[in-house]
Parts: sequence; structure tokens; C-alpha cells
Amino acid sequence: MTRLPALLLAALLAAPAAADTLPIAVAPERAWRALLGQLDNDQLRERAQLDLNRFEGRLQLPEAGTVEVSVDWDAATGGTHLRWHAPDTLPAHRAAARRWMQRVADAAPRLPRPNHLCQGLEPAANGPDADTYTRKASCSFGTGHFSSALFELEKCGDYESALVILAACVREGHAGGLVRLAQFFESGLGVPRRPERMTDYLRQAVASHTPGYSDGARVQYATALYFGVGTAPDRDAALRLFKTAAAAGDRDARDFLVRGVHYAWRREDGSVYADPAWIPTPSNHP
Repeated sequence: MTRLPALLLAALLAAPAAADTLPIAVAPERAWRALLGQLDNDQLRERAQLDLNRFEGRLQLPEAGTVEVSVDWDAATGGTHLRWHAPDTLPAHRAAARRWMQRVADAAPRLPRPNHLCQGLEPAANGPDADTYTRKASCSFGTGHFSSALFELEKCGDYESALVILAACVREGHAGGLVRLAQFFESGLGVPRRPERMTDYLRQAVASHTPGYSDGARVQYATALYFGVGTAPDRDAALRLFKTAAAAGDRDARDFLVRGVHYAWRREDGSVYADPAWIPTPSNHP
């Protein structure tokens, strides 16, 4: 299987008039597993071009032909958007594609929920209930702080419940939740790995002005801009953000302006984002 160029697929899925969508009340990871399972059941996997990290692909479906598909997070609900585009606009072919996607949408909730609060196959009667965390999801939820709830969910690998809380963080514009959501998209925790989504949530975190959290997000967003992580590089804008953060007392921003490197945010392999050609100048200092 070859990987489908992400930019090509993004362009194909960008036109609302040409794309169809089904909502699914599970996390994208489970919806993607349902799609892969349907491909296997129909013996179509070998004919598909899939990007297993981005949850995207080009399928060859019986009676529908070529279909571009994308499984992504629904920020409004914390669930999934199953979106597809069939270049062949014949009504019969589009109807066949929708029937196939509906089978995926129906199958996804029946799949085992991964690490559902570590309760196992037969949860104890007095065990924790995911609804406790998601019934009235809010970024103010939890003992003392919403991050308490996220910690309890994430340590058990229940990213589905965590994503419902993080959807509330998006609605409320809470920078702490937006930064955590960016990390989900960086690492693929229940969602596809999409660096452009990660960087956009960092941008939203900086713009939210949540006390404390927005300041912490500024250095990460500046780093993404400077090194072109999930976005086109814009070093002038990045340096302005670093200077703003440094002037507010951020040590990591000051370190970057002096050495072209900081340790506030590392790549997943542990390496730092560093500019090997960095030459400190007075104009780079706050």
C-alpha cells in the first residue's frame, strides 16, 4: 500500500459541495479501525491507498469506484466526522459509496472501546463510570481543575472520554485544553496524527488569553512557526512571539533568543528544535 499525498486529499475534501459526511459518536481511532475492518471484510484492503497516521485514504469500492475518505475529530461533539468524496458524481455511484460508509458508521460503536477506564471486560459494580467525566463536560470539570479529570482518563487510555472534555475546552476557548488537544494530534491519541491541526490548536491557545496557559502556549506556537511544524514557516512572526514571551519573563523564550534553541517542547524522538545557523543579534533580544 502506498501513502496518499496528504495535500491532494485535503484539496479533494475541501469542497463541501463535493463531499459527504457522517457523524459517528466514537473517537476517530475507533472509527478508523471500523473502516479498516470493513475493507478487510470486503477484501478491499490491498486495493486501497492508505495513510495510517493521518486516517485518510483512497479506496476502490464496488459499484462506487474511486472514493477519497478522511476520518477526523469532530470538535463540536468530541466524536468523529467520516467524510468522503467520490469524483464520479453518478447518483448510483454516490449512493453505493454512502451505503458502504454507513456500514462503517454502524460498525464503529460496536467495536471494543479501548482501555475503557481500565475496567476490563467486566467492570466492577462500584467502578468509575465514564459518564461521570463526560455527562457535563467542561474545562472547569474535575477536583480542583479539569486537568484532574483528563489525568484520570488518560492514565487508563480512555482517550474517547478525554476528547469529549477537550471538545468542551474548544467551545470554551480554554488554552490549557487546547494545548493538550494539540498534543493529542501530535501523538495520535485517539485522533489522527495531523501536525496542521496541532499547530492550529496552539494558535487558538495563544489567542484565548487564558491566564497562565496562553503564555505557556506562546513558546510552542512560536516554535511551530519558526521551524514550519504543521504550517508554513514564518520566522518574523515567530520572533515577535518569542520576544513577547521573553518580555513577560518566559525563560524558554529568552533561551531561544540567545541560543536558537529551548527545551520547552521536543520532537517525539526526544530531539530539540534548534536552529544550527542561529546568530544572536541585539535585535533578537526582548
